[in-house]
Amino acid sequence: MGLVDVAVLAAVEGAAQALPISASGHAAAARLWLRAADGDALAAAAQALGAAAALALAARRRLAGALGEGARALARPSLFGTSPPARDAALLALGAAASLIAAAALRPYVALWGQAPLAVGLGLLATGAALASTAIAPRRDARDQTDAPSLAGMLAAGAAHGVATLPGGSRVGAALVLLLWLGVRPARAVELALALSIPALLASGLAEARAFHGPAPGAAAVALGLLAAFLSAAAAAAALAALAERRRTGALALWVVPLGLAMVAYARALPGLT
Repeated sequence: MGLVDVAVLAAVEGAAQALPISASGHAAAARLWLRAADGDALAAAAQALGAAAALALAARRRLAGALGEGARALARPSLFGTSPPARDAALLALGAAASLIAAAALRPYVALWGQAPLAVGLGLLATGAALASTAIAPRRDARDQTDAPSLAGMLAAGAAHGVATLPGGSRVGAALVLLLWLGVRPARAVELALALSIPALLASGLAEARAFHGPAPGAAAVALGLLAAFLSAAAAAAALAALAERRRTGALALWVVPLGLAMVAYARALPGLT
């Protein structure tokens, strides 16, 4: 694969990891319509690392506070109830654990259906419907919104994040939609959804790196893929924050739903691939 193809596919991957438009759906579309073979495991690991770094940069303020106060709260548990950053640490730990457990439980089904255009298409349609639902989510005054969900709400958001590893799902989108419906402030909902994706991306990158075998790809291809994924994910995270603040995340359904319909149509035209 040429360096231009590496850069383009890494940029698409990075953007799709930060935007609620389904990374798995776009990876499937790339394989089918761009005639791109499954990527090298080491290159995929570099792309996941680049995207994770970009999401950490986008949520850096919350993450820095959560890590610092979370460490202090281990020695003084009362801080979990009185310090917002310490509460963030508890919420993110709970949500990330729920996400990783749900994803691990669904891994056999992801492996089974991940290459099936019909499954990907249906997942994309579900993702698009969830995004569109944010347009009718209750509009609360700023004083009625919250900076953080309850423990139960974050557990649900983490579980939804993990379930969205199914083909056509969007991990960021699943968590974001649920948090918005729970009345979390849009900016906070974006930060929490992005932060939840960091452990998942790191775990994915580690799994890809461990699965690597055979001749190593060129250092230039790996570095370019990491950089392209980082830059596109950083730009996409900023765009998502702007859309969420304006309550315009539902507009992304205008892209996701047609892509899902196209995948379903492709599967029906070539039933052997379903």
